Amino acid sequence: MNWEVLITSRSVSLGVNVMLLGGWMAGAVMSSRFSGLSESKRPWANLLSLVAGPVGWAMHLAPRLGSLFRRESSNNDDQAKLGRVAHEVLTQALAEGASDIHIEAQEGGYVVRFRRFGLMFENMRCGRRAGESLVAVYKVMAELNTAEKAHLQDGRFRWTDPKTGHVLDVRISTSPALSGEKVALRLLNRPASLLQLDKIGISKAACDAIRRHLRQPEGLVLVAGPTGSGKTSTSYALLQEVSGTSVNTVTIEDPVEYALPHATQIGINPKMGVTFESGLRTVLRQDPNVIFVGEMRDPESFKIGVRAAISGHLVVSTMHARDTVGALTALRNLDLDRQVLAAALRLLISQRLVRELCPSCRTWAPPDADTVEFFSQSSHAIAVPQKIAMPSPKGCPKCHQGFLGRTGIFEVMRVDGKVRTWLATGESEQDLRSRLIEGGFVSLRDDACEKLASGIIWIDDAIRALGVQEG
Repeated sequence: MNWEVLITSRSVSLGVNVMLLGGWMAGAVMSSRFSGLSESKRPWANLLSLVAGPVGWAMHLAPRLGSLFRRESSNNDDQAKLGRVAHEVLTQALAEGASDIHIEAQEGGYVVRFRRFGLMFENMRCGRRAGESLVAVYKVMAELNTAEKAHLQDGRFRWTDPKTGHVLDVRISTSPALSGEKVALRLLNRPASLLQLDKIGISKAACDAIRRHLRQPEGLVLVAGPTGSGKTSTSYALLQEVSGTSVNTVTIEDPVEYALPHATQIGINPKMGVTFESGLRTVLRQDPNVIFVGEMRDPESFKIGVRAAISGHLVVSTMHARDTVGALTALRNLDLDRQVLAAALRLLISQRLVRELCPSCRTWAPPDADTVEFFSQSSHAIAVPQKIAMPSPKGCPKCHQGFLGRTGIFEVMRVDGKVRTWLATGESEQDLRSRLIEGGFVSLRDDACEKLASGIIWIDDAIRALGVQEG
């Protein structure tokens, strides 16, 4: 029995030793394999690990583990850096008054461009990997699918400027392109304090006339023009004149583009039942003094707006029309009571946007045939100047390729007795235009000619905005 016990115990001990030796050898082999050493050095690493045991394993694994920790730390640092870059791009765009940010994939990398005053300016360039990571950061901020790059995605997020505390609403749109994914960011809720009535291109006489009409406690003020002509910006310049702590100002927009102090701003959300019509009905029950409707699109909107204007509210809104007379014609053709419409209307403004020449580097040249033709079509036969301003090809440190930004071409029509009579009688547009010209009305073309003669704008931009043929 003693021999059997001894044999059994030695067998167990031998088995344990074999298992320990196998584990020891396995540890040696695994440590050398995962240490990152080359194939020629692994046998020596196995021998050292086998002799030194766990100490040898640690000797070979320590550099590898250190590299992994360093890589993880580097990845965290890269992510933090990209986050800072994403915030810095938004901060710079807000400071420069940009309306849009474009992140575009190109051959060899990405380019970030800002849209300022309607023109695109390059802000920065980065490699492909950095650009894709920057795109991913913005997609994460908007809770979009970062792995989805082959389909269109839209979203929005809210961002706070750490320097000023201003809260910015950002709309993001992604799309696949030939060289990679493109992202467009639309900056909304920008400070409306940047917009002032006498700084957007309206003449002093027109500003004075507008201010007189805005002192009225009620009435309808319309800003007309095609898409992209700056109607909303002009509307906010008007609101800046009348809003304040003693006035209850409410805006209904799609979307809210500027932040107006001391105002209640409502964004349209059809999914939640918030439309221009329903929003306007609700606002009328909240004791407003001034109401801004982002756009009046159909007869129902105009009916509610006109009713609000004749019931003690100042209503400001926009509409699509080529000029003030065209806007009146469109209003007259709606299913509205013309007498009520004539009583509600106070003021109509029509506009276009053109680039403003840099006064420091602009050049002068004799007028060409198109310039002479453009001036000949003005309402008041404005004389053609001997010299016309042109942009400098190279520009200067104060501008970008000869331009400072954008300014407006305006015509302002006050609704007086002859306009109200025209609305009621149904006469032709030409009859109204003739009456207005006799009264000294300054049309879009007249305002453009005055700005051309003063060297404020370029003839090519004026023709592009209004055309050469009378229309």
